[in-house]
Amino acid sequence: MAQFRPAGFSDEDTDSDDYGFFEKPVNLHNGVNVKLDSGWTPLMHASFHAQEDIVKFLLNKGADPNLHADSMTSAMAACSNSSADDSTIYNIISLLIEKGCLLNIGDKFGQTPLMRAISNGRTAVVQLLLDKNVNVEMRDQQGWTAMFWAVHHNKPDIVEILIQHGARLKEVDKSGRTPLEIANLQDYQDITNIIKKHLNINDDLDKNNYIFNHVASWHDFYPGLKNGQRPNYVSEIPNLLYGMNSERLTQLFMDSGMDLRTFLLLEEKDMIDLGVEMPYERQRLRQGLRNFHMRGWKLNAVAGLYTKKTNEYSVIDCLTTLGTHLYQMYILEATLQYTLREYNRIQNQIKYEPPDSPLLNRFKAAAKKLQCNINSIRKEITILRNLLAKVSKSNPQPADLIKEKTAKDIAVSYVKEIIVVCTAALFVYNAKNFVVNLLRK
Repeated sequence: MAQFRPAGFSDEDTDSDDYGFFEKPVNLHNGVNVKLDSGWTPLMHASFHAQEDIVKFLLNKGADPNLHADSMTSAMAACSNSSADDSTIYNIISLLIEKGCLLNIGDKFGQTPLMRAISNGRTAVVQLLLDKNVNVEMRDQQGWTAMFWAVHHNKPDIVEILIQHGARLKEVDKSGRTPLEIANLQDYQDITNIIKKHLNINDDLDKNNYIFNHVASWHDFYPGLKNGQRPNYVSEIPNLLYGMNSERLTQLFMDSGMDLRTFLLLEEKDMIDLGVEMPYERQRLRQGLRNFHMRGWKLNAVAGLYTKKTNEYSVIDCLTTLGTHLYQMYILEATLQYTLREYNRIQNQIKYEPPDSPLLNRFKAAAKKLQCNINSIRKEITILRNLLAKVSKSNPQPADLIKEKTAKDIAVSYVKEIIVVCTAALFVYNAKNFVVNLLRK
């Protein structure tokens, strides 16, 4: 009989105490897998609270280790415990594995037992799971693999173990971040060094900083002044990749040597050939390029000087507008080719559209807008051509375009000087004879 009972509690002996827990063994019959009020099974509760003996007892009674509640399994529950000692959790996971529990399975957030074990620093459990050949590249809802979780929780020893089992280090999450970028962001120096060592990254030649180190010169915006070459606007590609949340691919594109026009006309096959392996990265690029080509232009951006309605323009105004329109014509050329390519793909679809079809009306409206933009740029070109003609007549050549004279130029200048001297000497000689003859008369 219980000797010390708080007021209001029974003193009678029963099969259960006043708190609802059994004091005497009971026969579970077929209720070992029953779900309690919490929605969890007894095995899930025992696993989460690290009750190794109870877990063993329930499994021997036939408890199913793969029953779940709200996508949570017993293995996930055990790996979620952060207070029990490592050996207990290790033994519980071992018992569940012996009974055939599923390991390559995620909860409603996509987190696997491996990810939960990593989060709580269960190195021995992680090793056990990896020895059972779990998939280390499974992703959760934010695109994180087990490697991302090890980096995020600053577990360098687990990072090393994952690398030994083939975990990839160049993967990116849905935000376009790699494990190395997350480690740098959190200032986890040990993990940063480990990843750089396995990726053979030299700190002195960190190519990932290309977008911040590359500064475009004025020649990128006014190409052709020296060599007569067509514009390529390569310096704009890193900016566009950053806007598409794909800055991780910057170095890949810059090493390819492609120009901006080629970039704006990329297709699925081109991306694969270039080395963009992940399908979601290619999808992100395709959608980003489509949004770029469909983005509207403001009137002030298209018609710079024309909209000012004034006769006073500085040289800077002219050069800025000229460079802007040169860039716009370059973009318009790529957009027209993109539009024609997409139009050819849907020709069969619009062939049978009625004349008043909303689709055809949208096509006509878009073509009219494009024609207006082209006409505005034509007006700007006419204005700028006249202004530049006046400027070129009354101004010397810019100092930064003056080149060192070649041997040919020097020789020509000497010949010119000799001709001038000879002409002057001849003029003086004739003048002298003229004066002498005049005096004699």
